[in-house]
Amino acid sequence: MRYKKFWILSLCLGLLFMLSSTAFSQEMSSRDLNGTSPQHYKYIITTLGGAAVGAGLGFVLGGGAKTGKLALIGGGGASAWYLHTHRSTLGKFHDWAMVGSGTGLGAGLGWTICNCNKGLVAGTLLGGGGTAVWEAMKNDSAAHNALQRLDKNAKKADRKADERASNNQR
Repeated sequence: MRYKKFWILSLCLGLLFMLSSTAFSQEMSSRDLNGTSPQHYKYIITTLGGAAVGAGLGFVLGGGAKTGKLALIGGGGASAWYLHTHRSTLGKFHDWAMVGSGTGLGAGLGWTICNCNKGLVAGTLLGGGGTAVWEAMKNDSAAHNALQRLDKNAKKADRKADERASNNQR
């Protein structure tokens, strides 16, 4: 707090000198707009649109907390739908966006089902954690093999139990 005026002056001078830097002194050209396209914002628009639809529905159904709950469900659901149908969206951050979508969707569903803060926390953890596990394991061949082995063992155990039950009935 002692140096408050010093930091304010430093910040103002830094912003002032930034305006005279070489980046601002160049002429604008059509090259400046290369790489920007409305197509890059479809994911954000879809997610915000889903949240807006959910919030609007919540407002129609009575407002209050319902608006937030349905906005979470709408935004998370729209984001998850878009990411499932557009696998190359966001590049290397696609899996993290899926985790965020699952977290939002789970939070909204948990909060709606329980209608309490514990439901919000549980839904957030279940949605985000479940999606994170799914995203981590979806391309893991060792995990798929282990799961198939467990499934085969469970089927064998079921068949043996059925055979024992049929032998006991005779």
